[in-house]
Amino acid sequence: MKPINNEKGAVLVVSLIVMGVLTVIGTAITMMSSIELNIARNERMAKSAFCAAEDGRVIAAMALQSSAWGTEYTDGAKFEGNTDITINDGDFLMEALSDPDTACDNSPDVEMTGSLLASADVDKLGTAPLPGAAAEFGAGYEGAGTSSSLQNFYEIDSIGYGPAGATSRVVVEYRLIPQ
Repeated sequence: MKPINNEKGAVLVVSLIVMGVLTVIGTAITMMSSIELNIARNERMAKSAFCAAEDGRVIAAMALQSSAWGTEYTDGAKFEGNTDITINDGDFLMEALSDPDTACDNSPDVEMTGSLLASADVDKLGTAPLPGAAAEFGAGYEGAGTSSSLQNFYEIDSIGYGPAGATSRVVVEYRLIPQ
């Protein structure tokens, strides 16, 4: 038998195989970078919504302190003159968690618009004597002790809104000691 020494076209076959492998690798890299970009975009939107919810929590706590320490708010009032912050419910200082308007997304007590984009609901959880105060020892906290020896507990439920419909919710228990 005579060996066949016809290798014309072998380079073409090898180059097509190499080209196919490189195409698969390039497609995989493109898909991975596209997925990574989507993850980064979603994370940025989630962080933006979380920051808005945190801002809502802080502003609701400030409004609660202001209301408890002498500033009266009526429904529809602007918090400290800021046109982006509206107090929708002026009696949130004494509003219990069982009240019907406790849903933050349906009827928030504090609503922030403009660059803040958050809403917050404030509900009173209860009252307790301060540890070590006279009201805790013998005097009782049902009215016999001084008002400064009591602490009030509130739940602040804040929802922040980010770009492209992203939302984040922050719920905290807040302790307020009257002055």
